[in-house]
Formats: sequence, C-alpha cells, structure tokens
Amino acid sequence: MNYSNLSKAQKRCIDAFVRVKPELANATIITRTEIEILFKELYDARATGGEKIGYPMWLVKGEKAARGVYKFPAPNLTEVKQTKSNPRIVTSAIKFDEEEKEFFTDLKNYGIMTTA
Repeated sequence: MNYSNLSKAQKRCIDAFVRVKPELANATIITRTEIEILFKELYDARATGGEKIGYPMWLVKGEKAARGVYKFPAPNLTEVKQTKSNPRIVTSAIKFDEEEKEFFTDLKNYGIMTTA
C-alpha cells in the first residue's frame, strides 16, 4: 500500500494522522491502538471545527504486519514496488541439475506450471 495509490479521502486521513502525530510521516507500520487514539482525537476535534475524517476501516482491513499491527502508507516514504508473495519456486535464484530442469520443462509444456 503506497501513499500515491490512495484515494483522496484516504490521503486526507493519512495527512490528518501525520498532523496529529508527526513521527508517522516516515513510519511503515501503525498499531490498532494508535489508530484508535488518533481517530478519537480527530473525532473530538470536530466539535471545535476540525476536519471530518471517517474511521479508516480500509487501513484496518488492509495488510497486516503482525497481530494488531498494520502497514502504514506514510507520505514521506519512497514508493516501493509491492508484489504479493508467491509460494511457487523462484527458479532464477536456485541452481537445478539436469533432471530438475527436465521436470520443470515438462510441467511447463503440459501447462501445469507457467513459470520455470
């Protein structure tokens, strides 16, 4: 999840979180507790004319780094190309003997595996 890929409303939420807690500008993760505290603070600020920011369910339902810890799309981080982990064997990093190469070639030829 990169800041540049967020919707306008999501960017407003991240910007508001960073205004309240500036150290999040370079953070890669955020805890559920921090989200709750920041949202409560922003919600309470509405009474005095603060910006209306909705609860960031998209952040909580997004990628988890650990239990109760979520990936945070900080605006100051350089954009990282994100790929989903693939359980398939990465053949470019592994040396195969001739029998294994033949096996993967057969799999590819019969349409069982598309990368080899």
